[in-house]
Amino acid sequence: MRFSTAAFASIVCSSLALSAVEAREWADKSGEYSLEADLVSFDDEVVVLRRGDHELAAFAIADLSDADREYLKSKEAGEGSDKSLDATQEWTLKSGLTIKGKVVDFADRDVTIDRRRNRIFVNDRLMNNLPEFYQQIVPQIVAHEGKIAQANGRELRRWLIAEGDKPQTFHVQGVVIEAESGDEFAVPFFLLSDADLKLLQPGWEKWLAAHSKQDYESEEDIGFLLRSLAAARQQDEQVQRQIALLQLNMQAIQAGVTSLWEVTLYPAAGKFGPPLWVVVTGRNNLEAVDAAMKQYPGHVAGPVRRVSRRR
Repeated sequence: MRFSTAAFASIVCSSLALSAVEAREWADKSGEYSLEADLVSFDDEVVVLRRGDHELAAFAIADLSDADREYLKSKEAGEGSDKSLDATQEWTLKSGLTIKGKVVDFADRDVTIDRRRNRIFVNDRLMNNLPEFYQQIVPQIVAHEGKIAQANGRELRRWLIAEGDKPQTFHVQGVVIEAESGDEFAVPFFLLSDADLKLLQPGWEKWLAAHSKQDYESEEDIGFLLRSLAAARQQDEQVQRQIALLQLNMQAIQAGVTSLWEVTLYPAAGKFGPPLWVVVTGRNNLEAVDAAMKQYPGHVAGPVRRVSRRR
């Protein structure tokens, strides 16, 4: 798997109060920038961290210091990441139904419903053997398409009989949820609660573009960040912002004249993308904002903070 800027442009992030691993100091390989943060998750290319203000940040592992890259090889780091990603999650539908299962990817797939020998099958699996939550979701998918008036099993059965007991296929776009059994199920966006939809959907368009082009590496990048985000959400219900991609642009600092500043940049109205944390130099925050805006036109400035230079 590779680290991809396009992947970051596809995903959202949340605030997070707890972490599987205690906070430590992380630094970039230049030695200019550092922050104290908890480890949330990592794969072979990207590490997702929670810093002190409860924002999530994503770094390319290749940009980290030697000490940080070595730490990520440790048993502690691996177990912490696994614990975070493997924890059971809860998601809520508009109907109020609660689903227990991990969000593991986006979904762009078909669901085929068939009636054979007086029994209903979903993708060739007996519907009665599916988890309770998915037995309720299937009729809702059919009702959403206007095929049945009420989203229940009885109406579904009547409709299938009226259709001549022929297989009926529906295209589902949403997220893949892995149930406690390990089986995976596609849950449409239109069924998710507003809060969960706001959290999970923003990366969809970039994922779908990669999926359509069979760009499997970018697709996996985006999927990893979605899994990390979903795991983080379970540690803190305060979901507010997209993930911030850290853009490091280190320059020499004249002692006593300029400082390092971290400027948050948001995409301008009508543009899609994550916020950026741009590290620049300046004598004050106004100079820092001006420098950041010149580097990344098409954005508007958000919070600015002075960065302590690493000793």
